[in-house]
Amino acid sequence: MRIRDASSQAGYVLLVLIGLTLTVIPLGLIAFDVAYAWGVVGLALAMMVSARTFRGRGEIDDPRPWWRLTTYRRNSVLLGIFLVVQSAAAALGAQASPNPPLVLAGGAVLLVLAALYFHSAIRLR
Repeated sequence: MRIRDASSQAGYVLLVLIGLTLTVIPLGLIAFDVAYAWGVVGLALAMMVSARTFRGRGEIDDPRPWWRLTTYRRNSVLLGIFLVVQSAAAALGAQASPNPPLVLAGGAVLLVLAALYFHSAIRLR
């Protein structure tokens, strides 16, 4: 399955955001640790699914190389920056959370994802 239409891609992103919000908030009321872990894992999985299924105009349906996460370099850079900001926010807010090591681990996961997107940007020509 490949998602080529921009409105379908936006719909996927919107569904992920709504789905994560509707699951993380109730889970957070029950257990912070479970909610935070689910939020980080859900975001990482959604980004990896989109990297494998979203396709740009003129891009072939064949599987992408493992390192290619977006169609254009600009998109990889922007997503990498977004993930670095999220990771920094996690690091800065970790001490105020109920479980600082978990928050720092989540920030590290986001930083690894950022590195993958920057690697994709470097290799895209």
